[in-house]
Amino acid sequence: MPELSVEADPRLWSVVPLESEAEPWLRALLEGRTDEQQARILLAADLAVTAREAAPDSLVLLLCEPVSGLYATLGFLVTEAPAFRDAARAEELALTLTPSPWPPTTTPFTAGAVSGWRVTVLFSDEDAASDEQTTDGADASPVTPLGWVRTTYVLDLDDRLVVGQLSPLAPEAGAVALALTEQLLPTLEMDHRG
Repeated sequence: MPELSVEADPRLWSVVPLESEAEPWLRALLEGRTDEQQARILLAADLAVTAREAAPDSLVLLLCEPVSGLYATLGFLVTEAPAFRDAARAEELALTLTPSPWPPTTTPFTAGAVSGWRVTVLFSDEDAASDEQTTDGADASPVTPLGWVRTTYVLDLDDRLVVGQLSPLAPEAGAVALALTEQLLPTLEMDHRG
């Protein structure tokens, strides 16, 4: 299976190792951080390592910006399938990975040698929905507040289908993580020797 690589800003991103190799990586992430930052980093790192262990052939990156409190996992998986050629299939795949009652936002995407679609899916925070339902009369519907966004990249890299996905994030954090992700996507490469 080909291996993926990316050139990411090491101040923000790190490649997530398998659990058996995670100790030095984790020590470097925690160095010089406050107790509160360390607790959040440990949680984010644990989730990222779990994602990597679930798909050992994947490329998983941890976005870690402790000062602002921004943490996210970005995973990429190269498949044996040919790249998709239409947005409808990209949407279908994204909704299979992250079901949502709302229609996704699908945007064509090109960055360097990588092209495809960015599919953003919205879903609600069920706890917030039960607390904040409002009605304005007999005909009014409950309001379901937006809780999370998740972006899936359905990409064509060397004519192969590559799927990338950010972890679910609050909308504000999702917007920042999306911008940071799209700075590194032009550097995504596939090594066919893997």
